[in-house]
Order: sequence, then structure tokens, then C-alpha cells
Amino acid sequence: MTTQITIESEIKRRTDLIENKDFRKLCIKASKELGITASEWNENKAMLLFFFANQMCAIENKNN
Repeated sequence: MTTQITIESEIKRRTDLIENKDFRKLCIKASKELGITASEWNENKAMLLFFFANQMCAIENKNN
């Protein structure tokens, strides 16, 4: 697998998570538990979703 294909594959993994409605609900719940306010969530939603997607992929990579 080439580097470009690997990068595209990893970006797709994260994008698929972010587009998943259940994953977004889980991110909102986790954010609330971390003390992130609704205002902070709305201002930083894209960054937070990508952060959580990165974390999920890291966990999956570690377990595989």
C-alpha cells in the first residue's frame, strides 16, 4: 500500500465516523461529561469531532 493510499484510507476512516449520527451523539455525550459547554461545542464542533475520531482510530489501531 502506498503512502498516499494509506493517508486517504485513514482520512476516510475518520470521515466515516464523523458522518455517523450515533458517533456524533456519543461525541456530544462525551463532551458534556468533559465539561464542554454547548457554546464551546458549537464553536469548535468540527475540531472536536475530528479529535474524537482520531482518538477512536487510535484505539482501534492499538487493538488490532
